[in-house]
Amino acid sequence: MRRLSDNLGLATDLLLHTETGIVESRNDYIVVRTPDAPEYFFGNMLVLRQRPLVSDLKGLEHDFAQLIGTLPLIAHRTFAWPEGADGAVTLDAFVERGYDATVCRVLTAHPDDIRLLATNSLVKVRPLTGRQDWDDWSRMQLADMPNPTDITSQRYMAHQQTAYRRLIDRGLGNWWGAFINDEQVGSLGLFFLDGIGRFQSVITGQQHRNRNVCKTLVGEVIRRTVGRSSKLVIVADESYHAGAIYEAMGFQQQGRVASLCQEPRNTTAR
Repeated sequence: MRRLSDNLGLATDLLLHTETGIVESRNDYIVVRTPDAPEYFFGNMLVLRQRPLVSDLKGLEHDFAQLIGTLPLIAHRTFAWPEGADGAVTLDAFVERGYDATVCRVLTAHPDDIRLLATNSLVKVRPLTGRQDWDDWSRMQLADMPNPTDITSQRYMAHQQTAYRRLIDRGLGNWWGAFINDEQVGSLGLFFLDGIGRFQSVITGQQHRNRNVCKTLVGEVIRRTVGRSSKLVIVADESYHAGAIYEAMGFQQQGRVASLCQEPRNTTAR
């Protein structure tokens, strides 16, 4: 699966999944499973060699059931694959069949290429430490989800916190917070695997957006981790503006990752 290893977004996703779950190459797929978190939609998925056709869907759904699972344990279906940096990606036919379609840009940079943009002098950056930091992290993450009070969303976030803290305990990276007057107003993860630094879940609290929190946080974390990797990778939904911010900081597009996810009704954990 040469294209998968060439796409640094998928490659680093799979490296992280290998550390937190099970990754296996089976037939035409890479099978990703997280047995202790069945509601983790993108932790229980099939990674494809290339963009599927609508005519492939019945077979894909059959294989997903065989390789990942079915109700009552697995209530979703997720497929992901590499895309090139250019060209239209039309997935309307899958959306009509009940899938959410997402195309993300894979952006890479050498730490020395990063340009510091406008920053917020009120923001202090440090790793998350105790229970209060992680409780605030969970609240901010859940608040960014469509149904933060949904029990499935809450179980998903509890699993993510446990998984990330285990990675941190093993020295593979850190979760960093942006604080204004001791209030956590943003956060991101940065983990190092095979010499590559992969960002995770860059977020700013709703009431603190458009105040250069993200730019300050990303720039400061890169500065503090210089020497840990020669390449940084960040993946951003191409329908949002964040990718343009990262490109202005010195990241360059390396490819794209596309996905289809059929979520169970009334469930929002991704």
